Amino acid sequence: MDEVKANMLHWGTRSFPSLHLRHHRYTGTADGIWAGMVKNGRANYVCGYHPLFMLVKCFLRLPKRPYFIGSVGLLYGFLTGYVKQIPQVNDIQTIGFLRRQQLGRLWGRETIWR
Repeated sequence: MDEVKANMLHWGTRSFPSLHLRHHRYTGTADGIWAGMVKNGRANYVCGYHPLFMLVKCFLRLPKRPYFIGSVGLLYGFLTGYVKQIPQVNDIQTIGFLRRQQLGRLWGRETIWR
């Protein structure tokens, strides 16, 4: 078991590289691929993802299945969160931490992901 990678408010994350899982369908496709991608984009908005990070995420997702439509669905869900003024996580510290980590990843700095 790997050691704890990050510590935010005394919570840590762990990796289990020896644990192998098999998925029988893509995660979030129970309601269809489009609805699942929109829902994931909306969830990213609610969690407080940084808009620049989300744009890069959608761009990097373009060559992955489902091609193009997955990226468009993610971005559509994220942007409609702003348009519909859906409430976000009500914790400024958590959103700030997440956004600093996301921007750090974009700039190649050490983050909770690497």
